[in-house]
Amino acid sequence: MTCPLVEELSRLHEVHLFTLTHGEAEEKAGIDHFSNLCAGVYTAPGTSRIDIPVLGRSFFSRYPYKVHRFTSRELAQKAARAAEKHPPDVIHCQNFYMALYARDLAARCKVLYQENFETLLLERWCANAANPILRRMIQIEARRTRNFEMECPVWFDWLATISGADEMHYRQAAEMFPGTRDLIHSRIVTVRPGIDLSYYTTRQEQSLSNPFPPRAMKNLVFTGMFGYEANVDGAAWMVKEVMPLLERENLSLWLVGQKPADTVRALHNPPWIHVTGAVEDIRPYLHHADLSVVPLRIGGGIRLKILEALAMGCQVVSTPVGCEGLWSQEDPPVWSIAETPADFAESIRTCLHQEVDRAGLRRWVSERFSPTRFIDELTNLYSCSTLKSTT
Repeated sequence: MTCPLVEELSRLHEVHLFTLTHGEAEEKAGIDHFSNLCAGVYTAPGTSRIDIPVLGRSFFSRYPYKVHRFTSRELAQKAARAAEKHPPDVIHCQNFYMALYARDLAARCKVLYQENFETLLLERWCANAANPILRRMIQIEARRTRNFEMECPVWFDWLATISGADEMHYRQAAEMFPGTRDLIHSRIVTVRPGIDLSYYTTRQEQSLSNPFPPRAMKNLVFTGMFGYEANVDGAAWMVKEVMPLLERENLSLWLVGQKPADTVRALHNPPWIHVTGAVEDIRPYLHHADLSVVPLRIGGGIRLKILEALAMGCQVVSTPVGCEGLWSQEDPPVWSIAETPADFAESIRTCLHQEVDRAGLRRWVSERFSPTRFIDELTNLYSCSTLKSTT
């Protein structure tokens, strides 16, 4: 989501981009790409997902681990020097864990865009954690994260959430923080993301070769980064709780995405379960799959994987958590929603035996998640400053 945003903003404005690097193979190409678009690209080395020294420092801090992990003194110094040399009109900060970079920098307007309400994600993870020690650690981190997510909006003119559901959760949590409650209520707004629909056009589909073996089995796909806890939990739940209920359906489940955790790799059991690791292009899997599944029990924000599947004309079965924020009673979903293993399995059976309206699925996405609308709404925020609080 961040890449298309930076690409479009850099076409319209002078953009200085600040980001951490983590030694990934594709990072150099990305930096070169944005260096050609932006007025400046500033990087600093980041830390690994589990960094013991950082974890140790965060243990005695009031700030959560994720904030420590993504806060680099080197990058902060680069941001301060760049702001002094090129005074910014707008500072856009993507996610709460990057907020410290913007705290002490001045701009006419500062926007914090939240892709998730992280506290909710941690609370759901805690509810599903079987290990009591892990559960206690998550509880501590959830409390510190909640405190930080209630504190950092004070440093910004606007707090933009990715969905109405996240805005609601944020507002509810703010009721427990009278010191910042009114400020958060006055500055929070929902800006739903956009998806680059041109990437998923029917003209592109003709060149998407079938990645699945030529056999009679129907193919289910679950896409995502499988080192991410929500996807790790969802993959295990799908394989262990749902797939055994579908033994007679002759199905193959494909877990398609980079960095699978060891627990996900252990699920690999062809021809029924496939763990692909990173793939060059996700579109062939979505185009040729019979169904996309989103079996998430942990998480928040909006699942772009659902929008990607629908944009490819692929029908979807999701848990309520998996599709939270994408629909409402006034705007019902065009996919199936099921919560228990039995209901999830039954929804899969139903979808596999019904005709798919690919054009209708694509249309649903295009009418609600236009990139132009996304950029326009953010630009409107950039041009409107709230009155600063003196507290």
